[in-house]
Amino acid sequence: MEQRVQDRRPPRWLTRYVANPLVRRLAPTRLGARLPVAVLTVTGRRSGRRFEVPVTVHRVAGRRLVFTAAPWRVNFRGGATAELLEAGQRRTVRVHLVEDPAEVGALVRAAVAEGLSPARIALAVPAGHDPSDEELAARRHVLVLT
Repeated sequence: MEQRVQDRRPPRWLTRYVANPLVRRLAPTRLGARLPVAVLTVTGRRSGRRFEVPVTVHRVAGRRLVFTAAPWRVNFRGGATAELLEAGQRRTVRVHLVEDPAEVGALVRAAVAEGLSPARIALAVPAGHDPSDEELAARRHVLVLT
């Protein structure tokens, strides 16, 4: 049997209709400052629509990273400015989308090497399996926040 990396994202309906609205409401409160999530606000490149997206920001090798497969990520191709509400504070950040499988693989490996569990970025890696960059980057990209 071939060992493969599996995507372990929660069901879309759960994040879209339950978790995300809850996080958006709680993020600006004192309780939200204690949550391990942030809200990234970006304006769509073509639609002009404003997106408020709950994300988990991981600190890896001195960089802030967001691992995502969501369609809104394309708004960051070529870099874009966004607003980040994290730990009760709003700040403007520059966000760059990393789509190259080799770069995504390297960032995932760096995150795991620093102690981040693959499950925290919605991946299931079988014990003893050394995944390729393509496996790690399948349906997953990285946003780098500066």
